[in-house]
Amino acid sequence: MIYSLLKDWIPDTDRKRVVANLVELRAQLDLEVPPKNAEADLLLATWNIRDLGKVNRRGFGERQSESYFYIAEVLSRFDFVAVQEVNELDEWKKITTILGPDWDWIATDVTDPGVGGNGERLTYLYDTRKVHFRNIAGELVLPAKLLISRFVKPKKSKSEGKEAETVAVDGKQVGQQFRRTPFAALFQSAWFKYEICTVHIYYGSESGDELKERIEEIQRVGEFFGERAEKAFADDRSLILLGDFNIVSRQHKTMEALLKAGFEVPKALEEAPATNVGKDKFFDQIVFRTRPGDLDYLDGKGSGADARAGSVDIFKQLYTADQFDDYRADVEATSNAAHKDKDEMQGYYEEWRTYQFSDHAPLWVRLRADDSEDYLKGLVTAQP
Repeated sequence: MIYSLLKDWIPDTDRKRVVANLVELRAQLDLEVPPKNAEADLLLATWNIRDLGKVNRRGFGERQSESYFYIAEVLSRFDFVAVQEVNELDEWKKITTILGPDWDWIATDVTDPGVGGNGERLTYLYDTRKVHFRNIAGELVLPAKLLISRFVKPKKSKSEGKEAETVAVDGKQVGQQFRRTPFAALFQSAWFKYEICTVHIYYGSESGDELKERIEEIQRVGEFFGERAEKAFADDRSLILLGDFNIVSRQHKTMEALLKAGFEVPKALEEAPATNVGKDKFFDQIVFRTRPGDLDYLDGKGSGADARAGSVDIFKQLYTADQFDDYRADVEATSNAAHKDKDEMQGYYEEWRTYQFSDHAPLWVRLRADDSEDYLKGLVTAQP
């Protein structure tokens, strides 16, 4: 972390408060996330950072410079993070500048609004001291037999000032690709090789045809990515599927759709808290397809420095209800606040802060990356 940038990016009048916030956040993360080590483990996470770099932030104003430091501090605690909702790259580059030269990243191009996307990128961020990219990446494109069903009515919509394409089909079912194309790549950390795919699944609505489309997207990505399992195992790779699946609950049919293709949720992750701000939805998930025994480490229990999985409560120390007065002037200056009375402002602040930090909590898992002892033992027992 390049903390010296605080001198250039944060005004003198705010710096004492921002530094105090960072100290509180660091202390929280020390308790909630295991420390990074040189080789034995891999701390892997997924995080949807709300509207990062989006030009029109729905009337909630621009992100403040201090928010970049808070986001970077959280990201820095992991070795590898799949990030959703990276739009234009200016804000993202500020965050990676704060993280420093040991970090690298790879991202997709923006999703075209004409096919139902919202102009976002799917992104992998990794600490090069621990993780290296194995030079292969690509977006998942479905064959005709796996296209996703959608009931289409012609309409025009606008996204970031750009008019989306009209569809000349009225009330008929058509086949289409993902609204936001999943992104797969190969990485390695120490002895652990993994093929990873991140998603931001279409939400739509809580019922009807749009919910069916969401479930079908989840099924398709599981089926299509899961078909790589045998080839991956032959190359000693694990498959990891993660991101924002818009899963309602662990008992909901959205979760059932994710697990149908043979992916597993390790026991350590089954106990992880909900990841939305309201703490009642399990939108974000990390699931695996591995050879027998590869997830045994995650079946163990641990807490604190020995925890195997968890999430970060991003508003536990920052942008709390008690800190409203610190941000009152910025909140009241946003266009959405124009017609709100004094009694409405506190609730509005709690929505505003999600555009500063996020409306999702990071979900993380700790994986065993060093198999050198097993390899050495195998050399002794191997047949000549």
